[in-house]
Amino acid sequence: MDAFLSFLNGDAFGYFLHAIEMLIAMALFGIGLKKRTYFVLRVISTVCVYLILCVGLGILIGMIFPNGRYVVVFLLAFALYPVCFNINVWDSMFRVVAAATTQNISFCFTGMVAGLCGWDPLHIVFPLSVLQSAIYLFVQAILFLLCRIDMKNMDVDFAQERYPLIIIAVILSIINYVIQLDRRAVTMTDFYAWQIMFISFDILLLCMLFGLSERNRLRRENAVLDQLRASEEHQYELDQSAIETINIKCHDLKHQLNALRGMEGEARDRALEDVEKAVMIYDSVVQTGCKPLDVILKNKYLLCEREKIRLTYMIDGEKLSFMSAVDIYSLFGNALDNAIRATREAADESMRVINVSAKARGQVLFLHIENYVEHEPTFCDGIPLTTKEDKVNHGFGIMSMRRTAERYGGVMEVSCKDHMFSLDMTIPTGGSGKTE
Repeated sequence: MDAFLSFLNGDAFGYFLHAIEMLIAMALFGIGLKKRTYFVLRVISTVCVYLILCVGLGILIGMIFPNGRYVVVFLLAFALYPVCFNINVWDSMFRVVAAATTQNISFCFTGMVAGLCGWDPLHIVFPLSVLQSAIYLFVQAILFLLCRIDMKNMDVDFAQERYPLIIIAVILSIINYVIQLDRRAVTMTDFYAWQIMFISFDILLLCMLFGLSERNRLRRENAVLDQLRASEEHQYELDQSAIETINIKCHDLKHQLNALRGMEGEARDRALEDVEKAVMIYDSVVQTGCKPLDVILKNKYLLCEREKIRLTYMIDGEKLSFMSAVDIYSLFGNALDNAIRATREAADESMRVINVSAKARGQVLFLHIENYVEHEPTFCDGIPLTTKEDKVNHGFGIMSMRRTAERYGGVMEVSCKDHMFSLDMTIPTGGSGKTE
C-alpha cells in the first residue's frame, strides 16, 4: 500500500494526472465541434498516445529543464483537436488556451481550499483526495459554463481574427506554467498570495480571449447595417423612379379609358370602371405629405393587398421632414416588412391587420406600429430574436431601426402582449439627422 501511495505521489503519476485534467477541460471545450470520421477510434488512440507522451516527455524534460516539465502537457494538447475534429488551427489554439486556463484556475482554487482545510493539495491521501477531485471538477464545470455563454455568440472567424492575442496567450500560459511549478507547496509562507495571483492572472487571460467578443460582434453588425443602409438608399431611388413611371402610365391609361368609355355597350362601361379602379390604386391610395413615406407605403399597400392584410395609417408626413429620405424609407420599410411577415401567418384573415400612426406633440415625434402575431417572439436585450434558421445573417432589421432612432436622439421599444406586437419610437424633431 505504501508503495502504491508512493507511486501516486511521484512525478510520473503527476504528469499523468495533469494530462487527465487537461483532457477533461478540452473535452468540455470540444462540445459542439464537428467530429471527424472514425471519431471514437481517433479519440481513443489520440488520448493513449497523448498520455504516454506526457508522462515520457515529462520525465525526460524534467531531467534537462525541471521547471518546464509540465509545459509538455500544454504543448502536446495543441495536436488533439485537429486530429479528432474539423477545426481550423486558430480555433483549436483558442480552445486549448481557454481549457488550460480554466484547468489552472480550478487547480489553484482547489489547492487553496485544501490548504485552508488543513491538508496538502499535492499529496494524495484517501478520502481527502476524492473530495479534492470533486471540488476541482465542480469549479471546472462552472468556469466552462461561463465561457460557453460567450462561445455561443462567436462566429466561425472569431478566433482567426484575433490570432495575435492567441499567440500572446500561448506565450503567457507557458510563462505561467514555469513560474507556478515551484510555488505550489502549501508550506510556503506566501502560498495563498501566489495562488490568488495565478487565479487573477488566468482570469485576465480569459478576459483577453473572450472580452473582445462583444466588440467583435458589434463591429460585424455595424458593417452589415451599413451595407443594408447603402442597399436601402439605392432601393429607395429605384422605387421612387418606378412609382413615378407607373404614375405616368396610370395617368395615360386614364385618358385612354376616357376615350374608350365613349364606345358602345354597358358591359364595356362596367369593365372599364373596374380597370380604372385597378390602375388608380397607385395614383390615389397614399398622400401623407412626405414623399419618401408615400413611396414605401404605396409599395407595402400593394403587398398587403396581395397577402389579404388590411393596412391602416394615420400619419402627418410633414412632421417627418427633419429626417432624411433614406432614413424614413429604411425605418418604415423595415418596420412594415417585419409586420407583414408576421401578420400573413395568421390563419384567421380577420386578424391580418397592421396599424401605423405617426404624430408630433410639441418637439417630439411619436411613432407606433402594431400588428397581430401568430407566435409571440422571444426577446433578448429588448429585441425579438429572429425566427429564421440563419441567425447570423438575419435579425438586423430591428437593429437598423433602433440605430436610426438613436441617430436622431430617440429611443425605440418593442413589446408583445396577447399576440399583439407593438413597436414604439419617440424621436425629438430637432434631432441631429440630416434633412432631405
